[in-house]
Amino acid sequence: MHGVSVDPSRLEQPAYDVEAPLLKVAKQMGGRLTYISCNATSEQSVAETFARIEQDARHPIRGLITLAGISGRSPAVDYERSAFQRIMDVNVTGTFLCAQAAARLMHKQMVAGSVVMFASMSASNVNKGVDTCAYNTSKSAVLQLARNLGAEWGNDGIHPPIRVNTISPGYIETPITMPTVNAIPGLRDLWEGGNMLGRLSNVHEHQASVLFLLADGSSYMTASDLRADAGHCAW
Repeated sequence: MHGVSVDPSRLEQPAYDVEAPLLKVAKQMGGRLTYISCNATSEQSVAETFARIEQDARHPIRGLITLAGISGRSPAVDYERSAFQRIMDVNVTGTFLCAQAAARLMHKQMVAGSVVMFASMSASNVNKGVDTCAYNTSKSAVLQLARNLGAEWGNDGIHPPIRVNTISPGYIETPITMPTVNAIPGLRDLWEGGNMLGRLSNVHEHQASVLFLLADGSSYMTASDLRADAGHCAW
């Protein structure tokens, strides 16, 4: 198992409470856990990271999950270009560079693979109570990126197929979202009342979606979006 961090300014080493259970599972399964801090917006950093992964891995690389993502709030008329661009760089360009590097490696090793990109229900709707046009735009771009990559890599006549799908979660209780929820009076009630289950989700509820799209159980799915939003966008 390999982990690639999103932002070089964060987590040069993984947090103990995250790493410890993963190390335990890796040991039980006879595997190995490696953590690599990578700047997902840097082509050089991504290339060096995947070169190291290729060197260290005991088996061909057949799966990639892209989770690079940052957000920010600002009225659109006041949004600073640098802040807007930073979100696009991480959320879209970073996702593309990692997917590209993984696909190059899969092509080189001549193996079929699956790429799972985290988008968001925010790619398909506008979030009430917050001004996040840059984030929402970036997640829409991830949906379209996955469709295009799925078309290019699914049946090129040369390499084994690489499937590319997205997951669009609803609101998740994470260190990124909760400061916003806690800072805006009434926002939690607004968000919880906006879906059919009446609550926010947690990280663990989205793990099965990842496993499904990585595994052969979804072998006839590509360029698809799996939306796990408690019915938010259907209401």
